[in-house]
Amino acid sequence: MSRYRLSNLLLVGTLLSLFILPSAQASEADNCVQQQLVFNPKSGGFLPVNNFGTTGQGFMNCFGWQLFIALNWPVDPGWPADPNLAGEPDRSITVEQFGVPTTAGKPMSVAPVWASYKDANDIFLPDAPKPSDWGVQTLVPSNCSNQNNLQTLSVGARKFMNATSESATNAQHRFHLSSGTLASIPDPIMEAAGGWLTDQTGNLVYFERKVGKAEFDYIVDNGLYDAANQLIVAQNSDGQHPAGLSLPAGEMMRSMPTHPLRQEQLGALELKAAWRILTGKPQLYGRYLTTLAWLKNPATLQCTQQVVGLVGLHIINKTQSEPNFIWTTFEQVDNVQEPNQVPAQQTPPDGYTFYNPNCTGGPDVCTPNVARIQCKQHHPDRECTEPYPRDQPVQTTREHPLPSDMQALNAAVQASFAQQTNGQSVFQYYKLVNVLWITSPTAPYPVEPGPGATVPLSYGAFISDSNVPVANTTLETYVQGMSCNQCHQQATIAGSPTLASDFSFLFNNADSAQQKGLIKRVHAFETLKDGQP
Repeated sequence: MSRYRLSNLLLVGTLLSLFILPSAQASEADNCVQQQLVFNPKSGGFLPVNNFGTTGQGFMNCFGWQLFIALNWPVDPGWPADPNLAGEPDRSITVEQFGVPTTAGKPMSVAPVWASYKDANDIFLPDAPKPSDWGVQTLVPSNCSNQNNLQTLSVGARKFMNATSESATNAQHRFHLSSGTLASIPDPIMEAAGGWLTDQTGNLVYFERKVGKAEFDYIVDNGLYDAANQLIVAQNSDGQHPAGLSLPAGEMMRSMPTHPLRQEQLGALELKAAWRILTGKPQLYGRYLTTLAWLKNPATLQCTQQVVGLVGLHIINKTQSEPNFIWTTFEQVDNVQEPNQVPAQQTPPDGYTFYNPNCTGGPDVCTPNVARIQCKQHHPDRECTEPYPRDQPVQTTREHPLPSDMQALNAAVQASFAQQTNGQSVFQYYKLVNVLWITSPTAPYPVEPGPGATVPLSYGAFISDSNVPVANTTLETYVQGMSCNQCHQQATIAGSPTLASDFSFLFNNADSAQQKGLIKRVHAFETLKDGQP
């Protein structure tokens, strides 16, 4: 059967699935696809900057899909040669080309907009120097760039990833593998995340974190890459920061702008992505956003270049009407078996990425969602073990089924992607898991969170579709009973266990050139940046 015919059959099946769902759900989904979604990067509504005070979950779900479209649109081809074009979409591309690989069976030759955002590891550096400018690509360590080089992207992000868990703890040296901070430093993510994730082929999943321009500029302008400056800003001890550490909320918009806003006018944007290794599986490239990446295994320190495919994506953005951020999360459709899906999910061509329906390895292998790092309840800072080998697949399930209206919306959007690209877009194989937000935030006005703001930071009760916990099976595998805000409201600046960092955990990764005593580090920690000892 030809690929074209197979794609059309998949499209027809997806479209038919809409008609067996309740008409109200189909109507809301159709309204999103036909009236709200914007595929024109020259339009002011392409990258949403505000949710305009809506009180409806349906609108917010569609808002989330619009974010996905805008941030996954191909970046301007002038980047990275011109760093100033980072974050700018290719305005010559039409929807017919959205997510379509240039060559079948090859990785994507263009990078999405968000891949040109600043890597968090390039902002918060050892000894806290000023980061490189916006749009300057991540340095690949010299001992990696010449090893197992597969090919060069014609346009794309030069990725280097070494984090197999944002807060995984090395059993011998007692430091976080990604940040180098001592395990004894309070870190809500470490206690919640549970360690690394291994797919059913025995490969580790790799993570990266990205920051949009408005937030990057705020960090650099205020010197927040240094923990000492974070203390000054958060407490307003210099009298220059009456809002405390308050990330930009973007321009106040009463209606949709007629033209795209400058990136500086947008609110804070952060993304976290999870990638699986796809090297040697060209038959799957058409189902994933793919790229080439240098991967450094934190355990072996071996560096290889691999084809990787996106399996999970968090997007959080701060707006004038949502100073508490809007929390949106997506997954690739092959990740896990979906409970209560209508119509029933078909087994993916290569099986589920993180779930084995025929698992026979006993409870140590087949019990789902078991944390890889086990810590004693009363001594989580020093009594942790790693009872599972890192190449043992993690049996993963979704603990909270997607609501039926979310299933209808996803089917409608996926069908739209397929129809407009002749069944070729990789993005028809992604789905929105949920959107978390507050209907009427009660943040301090006109300044938030205010000087000396402490955790937990809260502006009201968060809601989601059907009010189920919002969790991604690739990013919160082991804590699916908690929503994003339950952890992020505890986020603090570096050097303080109580001062809030406006819901962002990134700031806790900062070092300090001025006050070394703020951050305790392990001397044996190996930095993975060129030019560093």
